[in-house]
Amino acid sequence: MFKVNSFVILFLVYVAKCEDGYLPPYITPCDFKSDNFIDCIKEQIETALPKFTKGIPEMDVPSIDPVKLKNIEILGSGLNLTFSDAAMHGLSDCKLTDLKLEFTKTEGTFTLKFKGNLSLTANYVADGRILILPIKGNGDALVYAQGVEVQIDSKLIIDKDSNGDHLKLATPKYKYTVERTTFDLKNLFNGNKQLAETTLQFANENWQQLMDELSPPAIKQIVKTVVKTINKFFSKVTIKQIIKGFYDD
Repeated sequence: MFKVNSFVILFLVYVAKCEDGYLPPYITPCDFKSDNFIDCIKEQIETALPKFTKGIPEMDVPSIDPVKLKNIEILGSGLNLTFSDAAMHGLSDCKLTDLKLEFTKTEGTFTLKFKGNLSLTANYVADGRILILPIKGNGDALVYAQGVEVQIDSKLIIDKDSNGDHLKLATPKYKYTVERTTFDLKNLFNGNKQLAETTLQFANENWQQLMDELSPPAIKQIVKTVVKTINKFFSKVTIKQIIKGFYDD
C-alpha cells in the first residue's frame, strides 16, 4: 500500500510540474532586458532544435522528424506521378542558419532559417513521360534532397488564456531553395533494369523540373507542421516562464 500511495503522490507531483512551470532541461529562459537577449534566443534555438524536433512528451508536443505528409501529386506536362504514405525525414539534423527577432511587449516579427539534407520516403505511382523519356511503375520511392534551406517569416503576437500570456506565430510566410535532388524509384517498368536505369539517370539529370512540381506542396506541409508544433509548445508555456523580466517596468 505504501509503495502504491508513494507512486501516486510522485505521479501527481510530476503532472503538476508539467502543467505549472515545466520547461525541458535544454531550454533556459532569456533576460528581456539584457543586451544579449537576441543572442540568447538564438543560442537557445540552436541548442533546442535537434531535440525539439523529436518531440516533448511531457508537454504533449509531437515529434516532427519525420513529418507525415499528405499525398503529393504531379499532374500535367505529360506526367502523372503520385506519392502516398509519404514522410519527410531529417529535420532534427538541420542547422539554424539565420535568426532575426524584433520584439516589444505587444508584438514582434520572427524570421527563422534552417538548412539540411531531407529525404522523402513514400509509395509512388508513375505513368507518362519525363520530357522525352517514358516512365511507368509503382513501388517504394526515395527522394533525397541536398542543401534544402527554408526561411519562415512570421508575426509574433501575444495570445492570452486563463493560464497567462503566451507567444504565438501568426500569418507565416516562407521561401526555400534546394541545391540538388536524386530520385530512386523501385519497380519501374515492372523491374526492367535497363529501362529503369536509363529513366532514373535522366530524371536525376533533370531533377529541377521534377522538384519544381514536388517541392511546393512538400515544403508547404513541412512549414505548416513546424509552425503548428512551435505554437503547440508556446501554448504550454507562459511568456513569464521563458522570458525573464518581460513584465518588469
